[in-house]
Amino acid sequence: MKDVIIDTLKDSVKLLPFLFIAFFLIELIEHRYNKKTKEFITKSGKFGPLLGSLLGLFPQCGFSVMATNLYTTRIITLGTLIAIYLSTSDEMLPILLTESVPIATILTILGIKLFLGIVAGFIIDFVANVIKKEEEEKIEEICEQIRVEGKFVVPANYNCSSQIAISGASDAIEL
Repeated sequence: MKDVIIDTLKDSVKLLPFLFIAFFLIELIEHRYNKKTKEFITKSGKFGPLLGSLLGLFPQCGFSVMATNLYTTRIITLGTLIAIYLSTSDEMLPILLTESVPIATILTILGIKLFLGIVAGFIIDFVANVIKKEEEEKIEEICEQIRVEGKFVVPANYNCSSQIAISGASDAIEL
């Protein structure tokens, strides 16, 4: 048992300086470019899963958290969020580098994460858009049925699938 503890301590002493420098540089870069990264991903539009996956490859401790905040405020799509989650490699890179894993293996892993993030992100966005379109069509149909009855009502704002604002005559909306 004593040998296990001593070996653990030796390995920790060897690893800590590298991890400190690696994470310090990552945090420094993240702090410096956090605003630019947020603006970049926000403006990505329908290419969000591609750009999100690319940005996710670079170790940034807070990028997943930032992406989650962007999603909850509806700035990025669900597909972009999942693409970022799938491609994010926060702790993986420093661990693989400290274990002297061949660069070809690391690049292969990153390539797979990138591919999965992009594909999953675009598929999720496609499915979400199909569902959204169907829901919008249902709301339009309901509003049209009410208009046929002589009352004015229209969809005013599609906030999300479970929150659609309808505007019109008060007696029509109460239906």
